[in-house]
Amino acid sequence: MKTYQYNNLTELLLTLIRERPGMYLGLAKISKLPNFILGYQFCSNISQNEIDFYFGEKGFIEWYTSRYNPAQTSFWQDYFLAETGNDEHKALTLYFTRLEEYHNWYMSQLREQTETK
Repeated sequence: MKTYQYNNLTELLLTLIRERPGMYLGLAKISKLPNFILGYQFCSNISQNEIDFYFGEKGFIEWYTSRYNPAQTSFWQDYFLAETGNDEHKALTLYFTRLEEYHNWYMSQLREQTETK
């Protein structure tokens, strides 16, 4: 059995959830993901953990909308559904692909900030 170490939601999503989405979400569908993320955020607020870089001004959804400029919708998961012709499984796969892009971008930004100091 693999043992994962993660320090934030992005790493958790890119390891455990990406590998076995049905186990953690019930079904491998993007429509199941928002409740998982809200539960994580709620738990994180209760435990007073550091603010996760997934959320906020430089968070994943802000990055995604500025980079890919999707049509405005009520819910962020609809961006991925629209890109995949409303295929829930493909939308979830696309979500993880974009999240990995974001994670790589964010980590490169941190490295640049560290190098310039």
